[in-house]
Amino acid sequence: LFASCFCLNRRDTGNFDREFTKMAVELTPTDKLFIMNLDQNEFQGFSYTNPEFVIQV
Repeated sequence: LFASCFCLNRRDTGNFDREFTKMAVELTPTDKLFIMNLDQNEFQGFSYTNPEFVIQV
């Protein structure tokens, strides 16, 4: 039997091809128009809503 260490680390990239892990990190910009047009009814029943949420036009 081999002793295995299943140490979870959120930065572990062992399962990803190095071609992808050597690339610079880039965040995808959000499309403000898309966000503004989301049907908020889909979020009914969630336990939290931001009472200060304001859509800026």
